[in-house]
Amino acid sequence: MTSSPTNATAAVSVATATAAAIGTVEAATGAPLPDFRRLLAFRAHGAARLLLKCRARLEDIEGAVAAGQSEMAVLMAYELVEASLSVRGLRTDGEVSFVGDQVSFDPFAGVPAEDVAAGLLLAAEGRDAQGTRAEEWMERLRGHMRDTEAQLGYAEPLPDVRSASGLMKGFKLARSWQSPLKDAGLPGLLPESWTRRAD
Repeated sequence: MTSSPTNATAAVSVATATAAAIGTVEAATGAPLPDFRRLLAFRAHGAARLLLKCRARLEDIEGAVAAGQSEMAVLMAYELVEASLSVRGLRTDGEVSFVGDQVSFDPFAGVPAEDVAAGLLLAAEGRDAQGTRAEEWMERLRGHMRDTEAQLGYAEPLPDVRSASGLMKGFKLARSWQSPLKDAGLPGLLPESWTRRAD
């Protein structure tokens, strides 16, 4: 279904008005404001990536630690840290969407070098984490994710989409972002086949 000329004109008007407002505030304050589309992508796609990719990796790490598979835990920790840092990078230069594990995807785009170094060091420290040290390491990984989530600016914690009630809250969150993302010309959070009418 294509947008009508009226809807397209309205979207352009909103985008123009937003750009003008940003320019006015920048001129008045002398400080650049964040890109509105970037902010949308950061908050919406960042939340989705955190809920789906990061939390899945955290569960993998918990399972590997419980099974005494420290090498697997570290490999999964690297994936967790990369995904978490890629969420932070969405705020400035990170890629909004990617399919699978594309070689061209840079999880560190837009992330300060010191954050990258600290994150990779945290993942590597899992090699020596045994017993109580393993739980301390796990808590530090959880803290890394909490820090990333806090940057998204939501008023309450994001839902656990792997629980029955959390899944519905996750869908509600995705649907609430659907129109603003579409209006800004950004990819949606849900696959198009999920939102397209059958008739």
